[in-house]
Amino acid sequence: MTAVLELNNLTKSFGDNLVLDGVSLRVEAHEVVCLIGASGSGKSTLLRCCNLLEPATSGTISLFGVDLGGDEVRGELVRREVGIVFQSFNLFPHRTVLDNITMGPRRALKVSKHAAERKALELLERFGLAEKANDFPDRLSGGQQQRVAILRALAMDPRLLLLDEITSALDPALVAEVLDLVRELAASGMPMLLATHEIEFARDVATTVVFLEAGRIVESGPPREVLVAPRDPRTAAFLRRYLAGDETSG
Repeated sequence: MTAVLELNNLTKSFGDNLVLDGVSLRVEAHEVVCLIGASGSGKSTLLRCCNLLEPATSGTISLFGVDLGGDEVRGELVRREVGIVFQSFNLFPHRTVLDNITMGPRRALKVSKHAAERKALELLERFGLAEKANDFPDRLSGGQQQRVAILRALAMDPRLLLLDEITSALDPALVAEVLDLVRELAASGMPMLLATHEIEFARDVATTVVFLEAGRIVESGPPREVLVAPRDPRTAAFLRRYLAGDETSG
């Protein structure tokens, strides 16, 4: 079966700084792949390469079997089929929640205003934000803003979601509401590749956990193996630091 996303020997350098060093992984249909590792391990750069926001130095990226070789047709495929959500919410402060969610479908997909708003209101209702449709972002909590950012990505009907440390900018009290939304998406079968420092969340939701160190995959496998009984001592050391509350492991 063709993978949703496949990376083969991906490298990325910024000048002399090698950030990704021969990364190969697959995201299958209905799979949730969680990237874990210390800050600077390459998680965010990997996601940005997958979305063509950063050009890879070498290696290949395939989306639904199509090699993303960099021409405009393939770039359009990514914009149409892949949603990405970052640490910062990136909502337009002068637009209402409804406007923020409908802008992409109306402009990029040429969806009518009526159809875009109907879809947005359905999403807001489904995820408990219906009463916020006409509010501006500064009236929302951080958790609500991040949930709106995810709904904005979902409004484009993506076939793959990339999530980059989406809870790292939130107060601890607000993390759960965002993770609950991601859990529901995982349960619905949405394929996701996400970078996270929430190890318990990765243990609960991921089908595959990938531990990165210095831009390389050290270990990957089911959560019960990587997070409970890691084979590599570097993975075990990272998890010990996490349990000890070392912030650099997030």
